[in-house]
Amino acid sequence: MAAGTHPSAATGNAWNLRAAAASVVERPAQRPVRVAGLAGYVDPLGVRPGQVLRIHLNAPAAYEIAVGKLGHKALVQPEPDDDGDRADVRWLASLASPGAARHDVYPGSYAWMDDPGIDRPATISAWVRLGALPATTETSSWAAIISQMDYPDRCGWALGVDADGRPRCYAGDGARHDRVFWCFAEVSLRRRLDEWVHLTATIDDDRVRLWVDGTVAGEGRAARPARQSGATGQPLRIGASGESGVADHLLDGDVSDVALFSRPLNADEVVALTKNRAAAPLVEVGRESLVAHWPLRERRGTHIQDVGGNGLTGVLVNAPVLNLPGPPSSPAAGRAGYDPDADPRRGGCIRFSSDDLVDCEWPAAAELVVPDDADSGTYYVRVTLAGADDPVELPFVVVRPTPRRPRSVALLFATFTWTAYARRATDGVHVPGLMSSAYTRNAGGRLFFNLGMRMPLPRVQPFRHRTHLRDATLHQHLVRPERQTEAWLAEQGYAYECITDAELDAEPALLDRFAALMIVGHNEYWTDRMRDGVETYLRGGGKVLCLSGNTAFWRVSYDPRTRVLETRKTSLGDGLDDAWLPPERWAERWHTDGHPGGQWSHLGRPPSELLGLETLGWIDSGDETAYAPFTICAPGHFLMQEPEEVPLEDGAFIGTRSHDGPAVSGYEMDGLPQALGKPALDPGGLTILGHADHGPRFVAHWGVQAGYGADLILWERPAGGIVFNAGATNYPGALAADPGIQALTRNVLHHMGVGHRSPRRPSEKRRLQEDVCPQ
Repeated sequence: MAAGTHPSAATGNAWNLRAAAASVVERPAQRPVRVAGLAGYVDPLGVRPGQVLRIHLNAPAAYEIAVGKLGHKALVQPEPDDDGDRADVRWLASLASPGAARHDVYPGSYAWMDDPGIDRPATISAWVRLGALPATTETSSWAAIISQMDYPDRCGWALGVDADGRPRCYAGDGARHDRVFWCFAEVSLRRRLDEWVHLTATIDDDRVRLWVDGTVAGEGRAARPARQSGATGQPLRIGASGESGVADHLLDGDVSDVALFSRPLNADEVVALTKNRAAAPLVEVGRESLVAHWPLRERRGTHIQDVGGNGLTGVLVNAPVLNLPGPPSSPAAGRAGYDPDADPRRGGCIRFSSDDLVDCEWPAAAELVVPDDADSGTYYVRVTLAGADDPVELPFVVVRPTPRRPRSVALLFATFTWTAYARRATDGVHVPGLMSSAYTRNAGGRLFFNLGMRMPLPRVQPFRHRTHLRDATLHQHLVRPERQTEAWLAEQGYAYECITDAELDAEPALLDRFAALMIVGHNEYWTDRMRDGVETYLRGGGKVLCLSGNTAFWRVSYDPRTRVLETRKTSLGDGLDDAWLPPERWAERWHTDGHPGGQWSHLGRPPSELLGLETLGWIDSGDETAYAPFTICAPGHFLMQEPEEVPLEDGAFIGTRSHDGPAVSGYEMDGLPQALGKPALDPGGLTILGHADHGPRFVAHWGVQAGYGADLILWERPAGGIVFNAGATNYPGALAADPGIQALTRNVLHHMGVGHRSPRRPSEKRRLQEDVCPQ
């Protein structure tokens, strides 16, 4: 069926695609952001037979949904064939909707509690570290640190900062906004971004004082108590205020130790709060008049706790960042040997951002019931607007953690890596809330730590392997490598099943059901359970084919309930990777699971201990000349000879051809630890089969020898298990095009005992001649 052809004639009755029942999402009212055009996501990315896949859409007009099984034929041809690949789809179900499905997003994190029933406080105290100032609009703009007001009609009180960086507070009576009740500081925090500042507002009868770091910085008027209505009937928010009934004026910054008092503190008390720097978990100053106290030291969860005695618990909206150090913390915190639980000066804070979002919460437009007999593999949802030509294409994976055939190989889809990279716009349009990735920063200039999977992933596409930067090389590192490997395994007749990172994280022991694990393409982001599961599998005699580069580079954590991936990256401050947390911010690297994030190698568990290799660097993937083949230095090794002889080009090379770049070693590459200047692995059981030499065309390179590229190894690990590691993200692209790569991969699968339609017995012949590779 040609691309774009109506699939209804090919629809199978076994696949049940139906309109989803209407649902209502309950959330605090919040300022919406319009999403223009067609967008969508599927949930989950990996679905088992018998389960339901939910399809969530923002569609501005009538639309049609079609579901298809992606083909294999075009991906195993010697030359790339995009048109043939699009045509090779087996359509399974379709559904038309006569109406639009318009949905907004509601970005911005804050804490919220319904009307707490308190009078206007006489003292408001908070620590704040601004990441960015609020944007200036055509009227005025400000961001709230804490507030109980709904502009313009029900304005109680607030503490915040304006677009010029001036702290400000409002002391109203709960009635209509009156500008006279704003008090502005005479100092600006514009030059104090990323610094902790203590702000206090004291209200004594009709007079307001605004304090900055214990010094009076502004004075103004307050509504007299006689005009107060007591409780305003409005929600109380930290990190936001209200306008026209919705949360707005969102803060981009860190907040710590918010306290409300029923009397105005005196100068000595305000200074004492400032000098304490929120080091004490409980406020001692003015404790008899404490109305509420939120230390904001939460390390996990969805609520903030009031320790002031009145139980004013707040709900966290849009997953602000938790488990962060507070004002008393030292820049030296977080270094080697640091234990946050043993640090009495760590304090705590919560990071709010005006573009935080981890779940679009769009109602499902349709549901797909996957039949029990569905083959595992790559499928996709195609959504086309009425009268439009360009569809949105949403891939998903039918997974089978329990294989149907004996001696199957588990093909691992790198869905955590997809999530880390893919939420970057492909059309140059930046929608607040829909730009969170491991490679972008929030509106406050901070790294996104929380990445949701219930959101569009525009760079996760089933067909595309070109970008405007990579037309010359046809390179694509998401989805395409898994598809190329799946197609090759199917065409060759191997027994395989597909799983995603989420399945491996949920049930690491599933690997025991398989003859081998196949890691392919770009599998960069690993959880503890993934890594520990592969280690346990290998120690039990398991076998791993790693046809991936940059493998197991970052430690992440995953919440299967919310489908949120947490990643906190660190740099060493050496200039090579300064995009991440520098050493003076390492105290932020502890995840909400209580363990530090960052590179596995920095955490004392280098990937080479697990798989033999670790990341060397990456090339300019748009430069044809930056790719390289493997030079084989062990041509007599049994993997090069049995059960078939691996053909070498010009007597020495394999991988001179690929669908994904012009040669097998490219984009990101892994090498032996000694190539990075680290101690070598135990040479016992380690064979270096080949090596790629790239020359100088690296974007970043940590090797001690310039141009050192991917290593090709077989490692019979002293700790147990066997690993074949090719160390290059582009390896799957060479499976269709390069005879040497094809033969070598067949030999590896054969010796690992993976089932094949023409099974051969593994050879007892282990070595035919002396190797010439250095150890």
